[in-house]
Amino acid sequence: MKYINAKVLKSIWPVCFGYIPLGLACGVLAEKVGVDPIAIGVMSILVFAGSGQFIALAMIGAGCPIPPIVFTIFIVNLRHIFYATILNSYIKEKSTIFKALFAQEIVDETSAVNMTNFEQKDVEWSAEEAITSAYLAHLSWIIATIAGCVLGSVANIDTALVSYALIAMFIGLWSFHFWHKKLILAGIAAGFLALLLAPFLSNMLNVVVATLVVSVLAAMIGGELDE
Repeated sequence: MKYINAKVLKSIWPVCFGYIPLGLACGVLAEKVGVDPIAIGVMSILVFAGSGQFIALAMIGAGCPIPPIVFTIFIVNLRHIFYATILNSYIKEKSTIFKALFAQEIVDETSAVNMTNFEQKDVEWSAEEAITSAYLAHLSWIIATIAGCVLGSVANIDTALVSYALIAMFIGLWSFHFWHKKLILAGIAAGFLALLLAPFLSNMLNVVVATLVVSVLAAMIGGELDE
């Protein structure tokens, strides 16, 4: 508890509050596809990947089997390996157990907060403060998803609103790649290919196949990206 200080709270509170509407939307979607509050709570504890959980719930609702769900989430969250590689350089003196617990908390938002604080020369940011901030964000996500699931069971909430939240999240994730036109074109190409494959592939497999095909082609013909 000693690491829950003003510096940590100042750094992580925007993330915690930002998780509330997304977590509520995720919980509502969970309830609509038949996932109860306990199950979504366990899922939020073990997975802790907003985009991954939205994808999993959407695929569960579509009746998708487990292997494609696991594979899709794995592909979507491959970027976490990149974050882990960078953050490991700041906690390399810590124990393996500490690193494992820290790795569980790696997501886009907390990684951005920790990288920023680690790199600032005028701010002393310890590994303990980094993991504390990450767990505080995780706690807010868990509470929000459970609350959303309970809310969805007692209130008639249009799932279309959840769909808009899901679309907004993925556009937000895609926006991180808007710095180069080749990455934008790759995203557009994957979207069109997924639509073309939709009549032939069920259970969201069209999205998986489109993502893999476009990613491989982009890697083969794209070359090094310009600055």
